[in-house]
Amino acid sequence: MRNEKQIMKQNDAPAGINIILVCRIALLGVCVWCVCKIGVSVVSVVGIYILIRSVLKIIRLSIKVIFSLLSIIFLVAVIAIIIAFIL
Repeated sequence: MRNEKQIMKQNDAPAGINIILVCRIALLGVCVWCVCKIGVSVVSVVGIYILIRSVLKIIRLSIKVIFSLLSIIFLVAVIAIIIAFIL
């Protein structure tokens, strides 16, 4: 039974990758079609893409920093409570 489960897991991985690849290609095709219909220049589309991607990276970084600070504050509070109980 274990071997069958491992074989099934190994066979499922490429199928998931193929589905994701096909979805990305389809999304790219729809975006290219929309750009062609609207008549926007390729340079402006690339610029907007880079801008949106940069903004999302900055937001992701700020969220990571906030959670890091919260975890440090939580650890300091836990250590303070432990020290208060010991002393």
